[in-house]
Amino acid sequence: MLIEPDGSVRIAWEADGCEAIHVLARFREPEELEAWARGVADLALFERTTTGLRRALVVAWPGAFSFSVRRAAQGPGRVVVSFHPPQRAGRPDLV
Repeated sequence: MLIEPDGSVRIAWEADGCEAIHVLARFREPEELEAWARGVADLALFERTTTGLRRALVVAWPGAFSFSVRRAAQGPGRVVVSFHPPQRAGRPDLV
């Protein structure tokens, strides 16, 4: 998979006026981002609406991502699925 300059993986997907899904996973390894992008692409094969895709993602990864639809003023929009950064361990020196 090709990682875009903005750090996302772009998946071509036409539904509800959108032409693509961008999968982001800040502070994660590229392999982890690619695995999530494959999972999102698999779900997008069957879900042909943004609402259906959001529901399928919630079942697959509850609470692990943010979902938004970004519409352009001119032309098609895009769906952005952003996986949350990993939980950080507390600072033991502050406890």
